[in-house]
Amino acid sequence: MHLNRGFTLIELLTVISILGILMGLAIPNFKGWLTNRKLRIATNQLYHVLQHARLYAVKENRKVIVSFDPDGNRQLEGNYISFVDNGSSRATFWTREPDEKFIQTGHISEEVLLYDVSFAGGIPRMRYDPLGLPNGLGGHIYLTNAHNRYLGIHVNITGSPRIVKSEDGMRGSWD
Repeated sequence: MHLNRGFTLIELLTVISILGILMGLAIPNFKGWLTNRKLRIATNQLYHVLQHARLYAVKENRKVIVSFDPDGNRQLEGNYISFVDNGSSRATFWTREPDEKFIQTGHISEEVLLYDVSFAGGIPRMRYDPLGLPNGLGGHIYLTNAHNRYLGIHVNITGSPRIVKSEDGMRGSWD
């Protein structure tokens, strides 16, 4: 008695065809998920930069600046820096002097657009004082991606950052 073991060629081709169809349906959804995930990662990254700067200011009893325009050209290129402000020069108040300590520096993903950052006076940087309070009344950071998803961070008058979202990215639509 001879037992047939294994699969026939037709059975294998059928399974491979079904897997190919399922992969064709899943890959576009995975790409969208990945793009949205990068937006969430960038938002969380900036949230933690603000939290760390605030805690550092309080712990070290120093002023800490977080700038989203490190080179001072008023262009939002996705770069950020946080540093201790020793206040030695009013001419370069918002830019880092060689003797001022770096806390953090970085760049958000190329697939995420940092499209609006505004703190006191409409500038793309803020300062925490030794009490952990921001200069001015706080501000916001807004980010988006290629799928028109919008996430942001609001910093309130007490210096606490909070992650917010919007359906359309317009002012007044953030919760």
